[in-house]
Amino acid sequence: MSSRWRFSLWSFLAGILAAVALVLTVAGMCLRDGFSARQKDGAFETALARFALRSSVSAHQGRLINPVSLSAEVIAAARDHFADHCASCHANNGSGHTMYGDGLNPPPPDLRLESTQSKSDGELYSIIQNGVRMSGMPAFGTPGEHDLETWQLVQFVRHLPSLTPEEARAMQQANPITPSELREQQEEDQFLQGISTQPKGLTK
Repeated sequence: MSSRWRFSLWSFLAGILAAVALVLTVAGMCLRDGFSARQKDGAFETALARFALRSSVSAHQGRLINPVSLSAEVIAAARDHFADHCASCHANNGSGHTMYGDGLNPPPPDLRLESTQSKSDGELYSIIQNGVRMSGMPAFGTPGEHDLETWQLVQFVRHLPSLTPEEARAMQQANPITPSELREQQEEDQFLQGISTQPKGLTK
């Protein structure tokens, strides 16, 4: 057997052993910690999440230049879009601290920090459009390279570190209404219209 074939065989066996070790490591962690999302990620899970984030960025899209120019109109449109579609997990200010965001594992990043702001416009665009596997980040936008709403969101992500308290309050008007909030709103409207919300049989 030639040395080249021996090297290939050993490389193949080493790959099989590495895969088996990886499976056993993951299985051991699952048996030890279970599958609860309440468990904080260890070094291995964190490395996997970072790998998934890097892998989610298309090499081609990562080099794209934002075709949407920064303007007050673009920020206003993207602000409402973010409040309606993104703030449930990322919060209006981009901190990631919401009822849903705090329950995700891995948690949403703080979009105001350097770890996000240092990415290129193309990288942010690719993450929004393609999503991130093994995380709670879904794919948004329509497939293609010129989704203007997604490019506007990139401009708003850049704007988050300087978001004013007035802007954050204005975004609350565009946040989705939960079923319980909708029910409370309907009951309040009925009360103001003089319609009783008490079940039949309880009225005197």
